[in-house]
Amino acid sequence: MGEASKAKAGRRKRSSKAERHYKQRIRDEDELLVQSGSIDDFDDDDDVDLLKKARKKERLRKEVKKKVSSSTTRAKLPAGVVINTDRNRYEILAVLGAGGFGDVYKVRQLDSQDITDIFALKTESSGPDGKQINRLKVEMNILQLCWNVPDKEKQHFVRMVDKGRTDTFKFIVMDLVGESIDNIQRRISHRRFSMATCINLGLQTLEGISDLHALGYLHRDIKPQNFTSGLREKSETIFLLDFGIARRYVEKDSKAIRLPREIVRFLGTVRFASRNCHRSREQCRRDDLESWAYMLFEFTDCGALPWCRTVDRKVVCREKEKLFSGTFTKHIANLPEEFHKILFYIDELNYESTPDYDYIAKLLKRAAARRNVNLTEKFDWIRIIDDSDSSDRSRSDKKKGPSHSNFKKGRSKKKSHELYDDGD
Repeated sequence: MGEASKAKAGRRKRSSKAERHYKQRIRDEDELLVQSGSIDDFDDDDDVDLLKKARKKERLRKEVKKKVSSSTTRAKLPAGVVINTDRNRYEILAVLGAGGFGDVYKVRQLDSQDITDIFALKTESSGPDGKQINRLKVEMNILQLCWNVPDKEKQHFVRMVDKGRTDTFKFIVMDLVGESIDNIQRRISHRRFSMATCINLGLQTLEGISDLHALGYLHRDIKPQNFTSGLREKSETIFLLDFGIARRYVEKDSKAIRLPREIVRFLGTVRFASRNCHRSREQCRRDDLESWAYMLFEFTDCGALPWCRTVDRKVVCREKEKLFSGTFTKHIANLPEEFHKILFYIDELNYESTPDYDYIAKLLKRAAARRNVNLTEKFDWIRIIDDSDSSDRSRSDKKKGPSHSNFKKGRSKKKSHELYDDGD
């Protein structure tokens, strides 16, 4: 056998060995998944087979997500480009953010007498295989629904002002809002909010979730990154964003609770995902509240969650189980006892339960009263800027612009560990 033939045979042997190793690793992963903490939930052959199929589907989707995330082929719209709808024209001013299937731009409405008519334009392109994603459609449906309800029940939703499509993407135009609570917290000194801000954030975010549930939808990705502060006269209002993987939990006509699917692939963000999400179960209103509770604890300190530096989903799920069993870290144990009661109340809810949002809000207010917390205080970041501006104005040697020593400039570069399904 010649040298070339020997080399070719060697490559085939190594390739075959690598393939066998890969297949065995996949089989091991599937068995570990079944033998993990959720083994009692999947104790018959049919469920195990379903779980294995879901695991395989998830691996494939991860590969697609990785390709999409690392892709640089989708060109961003440059400043100055004009996007037309049936009613208006919008000029691109800047890129505000980018995702796997679309981008968010800061735009100005042309032909408007008001130069402050600045909005956010969110796009959605097709998937890598040309398949329509339809996440923007879900978001549009929710925003249209919420604007048919009384003002009090839509104050935590942004206003959708326009929509349209081009040859390459669909888009919606919305009111512009401020930074995410996640970004704000990471720029606050010590990365923790005061108890007044924590409880006020808890009350407003809870109200937003309750209003979304009243529309018949679950969010399924509750986290600080999806809540933002408002701008100008709405600077003390918190907005709930990003409904791309939201799902209707009631039937459209009868309003009856939809039957749960047998198995649902993991979706959302590992850090804030509910235990049902980890267990591949259908989510319900309780799950949004569970994610909200994790978020509430994190408001008190950026590293409050015991699993905050862990990305292994099985380990994270076990840590969440410990939390709900009453095994608290020193920091969580020192939080108001009402926070613990909220946690245990959420744990008592079942798939069809209608949560008592008012009861949870009362517990938050009771915690404030017991800790002598003044809930009329402004949010920390607003007070810091106000105090800094006032201090700067009082100095004779004031430099241009506020110093904001306790409020760092720049956006957080922290990445979330996210996995999404189609949101069906």
